[in-house]
Amino acid sequence: MDTVQGRIVRPLGAFERTIDYYMHRNPVQFSLVAEVDRHVSAEALVSALARIQDRHPLLGVAVDRTAPEAVFRVSEGAIPLQVAAEGTPWRSVLADEQTRPIPPTPGPLTRAVLVPREAGCDIVLTFAHQVADGVGGLRALLDLVAALDGEEAVPGGVPEAQEDLLARAGDAADTGGAGAGTAREDDERMNLPGELTPFSGRRPHIEALALDPGLTTRLARRCRQEETSVHAALCAAAAVVLHRRGREFVRVLSPMDLRRAADLPDEVVVRFAGARTGSVTADANDFWALARRTRRSLSHQRTPNALKAGSAALAGQPPASGGDAEAMMAAATAADIQITNLGVADRDGQAAGMLSALWGPAQITQLRGEHVLGVVTAGGRLRMTELTHDPVAGLVPEMGAVLAEACAE
Repeated sequence: MDTVQGRIVRPLGAFERTIDYYMHRNPVQFSLVAEVDRHVSAEALVSALARIQDRHPLLGVAVDRTAPEAVFRVSEGAIPLQVAAEGTPWRSVLADEQTRPIPPTPGPLTRAVLVPREAGCDIVLTFAHQVADGVGGLRALLDLVAALDGEEAVPGGVPEAQEDLLARAGDAADTGGAGAGTAREDDERMNLPGELTPFSGRRPHIEALALDPGLTTRLARRCRQEETSVHAALCAAAAVVLHRRGREFVRVLSPMDLRRAADLPDEVVVRFAGARTGSVTADANDFWALARRTRRSLSHQRTPNALKAGSAALAGQPPASGGDAEAMMAAATAADIQITNLGVADRDGQAAGMLSALWGPAQITQLRGEHVLGVVTAGGRLRMTELTHDPVAGLVPEMGAVLAEACAE
């Protein structure tokens, strides 16, 4: 059966449609990596992929752009699997994944790469951004590992568009410290739009770093003592490094997970909003003050009422073309660095023992000069993965050094 003639799953929501319009000319897909401590055959992985498709319906769809409004339709295809040569570095796989756009049809909008290693394997999942965000992709990857360990997956329902969920969410008191720590956000430089670069299929530069368990623990403990968050500390560390490299004003973009911010279901789907924070050179002189102000600003931007208002505005006036979406995304996502922090991703149960490391999310969004940093903590270690076409030498290692200095005991 032709995919376009497949059953309609549901229309794309306003934000999903914005992403899809943007992706007409600007492919955006992200990858996550699981390092597994046992050998996995291609046959076993194909079976596990089929099970997570049953569990998460949007892993089995295509986007039909020919309908009056774009819709997700059921795709009959399985998640495609490629087996790389044994020992291929996962960084090389991630770079390759950014050169190959995932087309909207025939679907699915997810693919996998298995990399055998001498003492285990790496599994790379890549998602088109219409069907998942970083937290949703992580949910799928963890469920895949559980399926490989024999855990049964319960078929799930079709996730609603986030605008529909937020529209029904009850009003809540704003407790994010309105007006606190927002002076930098009033700077006119905060709203300068980014510049798109035509997609060329170039391999991005990749840099990765895992903090040792001791530093990961000290960082979490010190953040609690300083009344800030690990994510705010990461934002501050990136800003300090860039200020030291001569940038007078630094913008950090933080995709915010709406599952946590607005108590939405943990599903494989798009569930995020962007928040930006800014700093000037003098802010780099007091790391923890910068981290605290960053947290206050992010807390203000992630209150339920603020998220509902932003969602309602997009739903009321969605983009009508790819050009509209490009202008909207270039204005909303322009930053010196984007930091997507998936938080702590440890699983309970036996499947947790299979995982020796997690990395990502790794992506490029086609904005000139962008640095996209994915962060995830698993097995007691915080790991950072940066992708860019315009490397700043030593950015990620220097971030690690800044964090170590700030957490010195």
